[in-house]
Amino acid sequence: MTSTDRQSDDQARYIEVWNDLVSPRDLTWALLICGGTTAAALLIATLLSFNVFFWGLGGSVVGFVISAFAFTPKRDVRIVSTDDGHEHSIHIVADDVTADVDARPDSGTGPGDGGDR
Repeated sequence: MTSTDRQSDDQARYIEVWNDLVSPRDLTWALLICGGTTAAALLIATLLSFNVFFWGLGGSVVGFVISAFAFTPKRDVRIVSTDDGHEHSIHIVADDVTADVDARPDSGTGPGDGGDR
């Protein structure tokens, strides 16, 4: 499968939100979870006569945490270092998880250790 075929396949399965491709199914479930936890927190705050604003904010944070653990990223980001003789450069490669990804040991180079420019 060429990279052009993979890009067209990704565009067919994902939608673009804030310059990132996301799964419509995962996005819908995350919105429902956040909406449900926020509504539940608001209902509890109303019944107990507490401050509705903070309970609603807390409910949305709980929904975000649940969604963050329930829906993992769909791509694997690898930092591959290359040495072209005079310059040291870092390339970030993002692949779809379903694609064949060869496992490479960590080379110890990355952002913040003097190798990035």
